[in-house]
Amino acid sequence: MKIDINENIAKLIHSNETLKNDLISIGFIGLDNPLMIKNMANKMSIKRGAKLLGISEIESKLESLGYEVIDSSLDNDVIERQKLIKSYIRRLSDGENIENVRKDFKENFDGVSSSEIMDAEQTLLSEGMDKDEVRKLCDVHSSLFHGMTENENIKKTYENDVLKYFSNENNNINKALETYNALPVEEKFAESKELKRLLNIHYRKKGDLIYPLLKSKYNKPGPSEVMWGVDYEILKSFSKAIKNKDLDLLENTLARAEEMTYKEENILFPLLEENLSDEDYSNIYNDLSEYDHDINNNQIKTYNKASKQKDENTEGYIYFSKGRLRVDQLEALLDTMNIEITFVDEEDINSYYNNHNGDKVFKRPKSSLGRDVYSCHPPQAERKVRKIISDLKSGARDKVVVIRDIAGSDYTVTYYGVWDKKGNYKGILETVQNMDFYKSYLKKWNKL
Repeated sequence: MKIDINENIAKLIHSNETLKNDLISIGFIGLDNPLMIKNMANKMSIKRGAKLLGISEIESKLESLGYEVIDSSLDNDVIERQKLIKSYIRRLSDGENIENVRKDFKENFDGVSSSEIMDAEQTLLSEGMDKDEVRKLCDVHSSLFHGMTENENIKKTYENDVLKYFSNENNNINKALETYNALPVEEKFAESKELKRLLNIHYRKKGDLIYPLLKSKYNKPGPSEVMWGVDYEILKSFSKAIKNKDLDLLENTLARAEEMTYKEENILFPLLEENLSDEDYSNIYNDLSEYDHDINNNQIKTYNKASKQKDENTEGYIYFSKGRLRVDQLEALLDTMNIEITFVDEEDINSYYNNHNGDKVFKRPKSSLGRDVYSCHPPQAERKVRKIISDLKSGARDKVVVIRDIAGSDYTVTYYGVWDKKGNYKGILETVQNMDFYKSYLKKWNKL
């Protein structure tokens, strides 16, 4: 039997019990579960599934079971399309006129998928093209594909609640940008802070809930390395333009924000629909309860937080060197403190967030637990995060203290290296604390 390992698993095993059992035998656990087929196999190829499950030499294993294996991703037509898309992006990066490149593109393509665009950019990055250069030209690259993406051609709408939510928010951002652009020049700086606030709300959700998931779970680092970086640059440029009253920079930043709405609708959201499972959507849906919904005009369903399962060992105690606590007591204790707490273990994996009832400066989505901490930061911040963790791991510093002005309040963000009494490194503790309370008392006592 001939099988294409780049084909959808659910499609391949439909009415083929033998193939399903053979795949289970070589490591595709869960294919006997209808929910697993619906959530994962329906959106994944054998090739990608093998990579995620750590199944090596998938082709030879299938051949040993008597299958003739082909890989359509290595098809000459597919490879040629990838080469052409890469060549167009390189020509733009080299400064060639976009209309000349677009003319050649339209002669060779009737349309292009979101995956093809992201795969082309990711291949260029892996081949050594500078990330900053790719981000700088990201808007030029995407403008090449205007009117040619599959999503535009079918005028896609979403039934999925999460995609519908993000798409609606993106549309409202686009409307806000159009309204802002229509303002007289003298009013633009006065209204720019509110527009930046809305963009920050939207970009934070993408940065917390979407980019790290695509990178760490689905090996799609392109959005993290390119689009997340552009989001960061847009917000930074907005702040600089407002501070310096720089109209040219403001106009340029607005154009980039508009182009980002196009990239989300026609590249990012189709990529999510192609890859994410029902479990991913459920996790994102629940995590959205922690975020502002201003851009959606608060016209949303009530987001139900994931129900907390009762711990079977609630009556059991954890014994410390000075005392004991039940799990429910320990969690209540940590959540009572008006401090945001994060613990990253010795393998640099997000392991714990407390959940106090006060306002949170940094959203800590539950879906990010179990991922490496570096995937949760935009590319511009990753080097700094690695330096802090490296210093704390090596003992070069025992803590790192950062004072930040956030929305007009001073916050202390402190990173501690955590070591046991035998000198074994256990991880990083991060605490975030509002300092306004202490400042008010210092002023009252004339100490400040």
